[in-house]
Amino acid sequence: MNVQWLRTLFDDAQTIRVPKVPTFQVGDIIYGKIEKINEDRTALVRVGSHTLTAELQSPVKEGGTYTFHVQKTFPLELKILPPTEKLTDEESVIRHFRLPMNEQTKALIRWMMDESFSFKKHDMALIRQWLQTGGEKEAQAVKWLFMHNLPLRDDVFRAFVTLQHDKPLYEQRLMLAVLIDRAHPKGTLATLSSYLRHMPTLSSFSPEQIHQLLEKTMKQQEEWIVLLQKAAEEATGELKAEITSLLDRMKAYQFLSTNDHSLQHIFTQFPLLIGTHATDVTIQWRGKQRENGKMDTDYCRILFYLTMATLKETIVDVHIQQRIVHISIINDTPRVELYASALEPSLKEKLAEHGYTLSAVSVKPPMNKRSKRLPVEPFSYKGVDYRI
Repeated sequence: MNVQWLRTLFDDAQTIRVPKVPTFQVGDIIYGKIEKINEDRTALVRVGSHTLTAELQSPVKEGGTYTFHVQKTFPLELKILPPTEKLTDEESVIRHFRLPMNEQTKALIRWMMDESFSFKKHDMALIRQWLQTGGEKEAQAVKWLFMHNLPLRDDVFRAFVTLQHDKPLYEQRLMLAVLIDRAHPKGTLATLSSYLRHMPTLSSFSPEQIHQLLEKTMKQQEEWIVLLQKAAEEATGELKAEITSLLDRMKAYQFLSTNDHSLQHIFTQFPLLIGTHATDVTIQWRGKQRENGKMDTDYCRILFYLTMATLKETIVDVHIQQRIVHISIINDTPRVELYASALEPSLKEKLAEHGYTLSAVSVKPPMNKRSKRLPVEPFSYKGVDYRI
C-alpha cells in the first residue's frame, strides 16, 4: 500500500479512539485553559478534551491558557512555568526534553502542541530514545500512538514503524518465503513458507464471494500471528529479523482495531490475487456490534483500498444504513464512471438477493495529492458522525 495513502487513512481524526482521562506524574508539563476559578483556590482546567479540577500555586484568569508544571498528582496541583522556562514553541520543547533537533521532530512536537497533548517525563524519555536514530517513519509512528490513544511501548512503536514498510505486503511475504526455503526448513518454518505462498483469489466481485473471502481472512488473522511468533522463536539472524518485521506489521492492524462500547472499528490488510494481478487489500470496517457479538450489517461503513492492474489506486467506500447501500468509488481513471454505470444493474440485483437495496454508485476523483485527508464524506449512525 502506498505509504502516503496509509498515513492519510490513519491520520483521519474520526478513526481515533475515545481518549481516556489523562493521568500525570510530578514533573510533567501540560497546556491547559482555565474554565472556572473556584473559591477554594482550585480551578477547572481544560486539558485536551478533558476538564480536570486542580489546585493552583499561581494566580490565573478565567479563559486564560497557561503552561503548567505538575507539582502533585493527588490532589492535582499545578504551577505556572516562569517566563524563562515557558515552552512556547517546538524548539524550546525539544531543547527542554533533549530530543533530536531535526525537521521530523519539530513537526511532531508542533502537532502535539496544536492538539494540546501533555509532555510527560516518561513519554518524552521514550520518544527521545525512539527518535535518536530515526526519521520520518519513526516520527509518524509516535504521532499515531498519540492520535489513536495507544500505549507508548516498544512493541507498539515498532509495529507502527514496520506498518510503513516500503514494499507491498504480498511482496514482503513472497520474499520471506524465498528466504525461508534457502534454509531448508522443517516444522514451523516449513509450514510458514507454505502459508506465505498462499494468496486468496477473487475471480468476481459478487457479494457472496467477497463476504466469504473477508470472513475466511478475518478468521485466519489470529492463526497467522501465532504461526509467525513460533517461527520467530525458531529462526536466527536475518531470517528471524524478517519474520519479526512481518509479525510487527500484522500486529499494527490489531492495535488499530477497537471494540469500545459495542462499536467495532476493524482494520485489516491481506494480499489478494485478482485474475493474474497481485495486490494488497486494506479494509477499514466500522459499525455497531449486535448482542450476539456479530457486526450489525444493517448499519455499517466499509472502506476498501486496493491497487488494481488497470484502475491503479482505488478506494471503494460502502455506506450501509437500514440495509440501503450507497457505494462511492474514488478513482481518476478516464471513463471509469461509464464502467461503474454498466455494472450497476447486476450489482443491484446481487445485493437484492441478500436483502439490500442499492441507492446509488457514484464516482469521485481523488483529492489533490497534497491533501492530508481522504475524499470520503462523514456518515451518521444513530446520531454519531463518522468519517472514514
